[in-house]
Amino acid sequence: ELIRPAESIAPLPPKAGEAALDRLDRLRFAKGGTRVAAMRDTLQRTMQKHAAVFRNTRSLAEGVGKIANIWTGLPDLSVADRSLIWNSDLMEALEFENLLANATVTMAGADARHESRGAQAHDDYPERDDENWMKHTVAHLDDQGGVDLSYRPVHMKTLTDAVQVFPPKKRVY
Repeated sequence: ELIRPAESIAPLPPKAGEAALDRLDRLRFAKGGTRVAAMRDTLQRTMQKHAAVFRNTRSLAEGVGKIANIWTGLPDLSVADRSLIWNSDLMEALEFENLLANATVTMAGADARHESRGAQAHDDYPERDDENWMKHTVAHLDDQGGVDLSYRPVHMKTLTDAVQVFPPKKRVY
């Protein structure tokens, strides 16, 4: 959904918060065999190896596959502490799910972008390609870890004259 300046925001649906509470309870009562720390370690090592600044097609594709494997292991997640007070186990599970979502869309977007730009130095595509890639990547993540990428244009203007426009340019060190 796109919110435009000066547009009113639609009211929330009557049961807007229920999905968040359902998520909290699903994690709080997770009885699988794999601790959050083990899954987080796998995610961290995958991102460090396959989504570092210097990337290539093979490594990104491997990383996408490893992230998908982490998603398949989510039903085996284990949270031992069921309390609602100072529950670091539950907090780590919530944080892990958020990290996994961000890692998934980051890896998918990086894998799809065939150029080097900003924090992505793609060894197989070392040059910046404004003709094909001067666009924002929009990622939609489903509940199973599937990613649908779309794109929207980069606008070289601001919403106010009080701010100067700085067009993107190649990083030179």
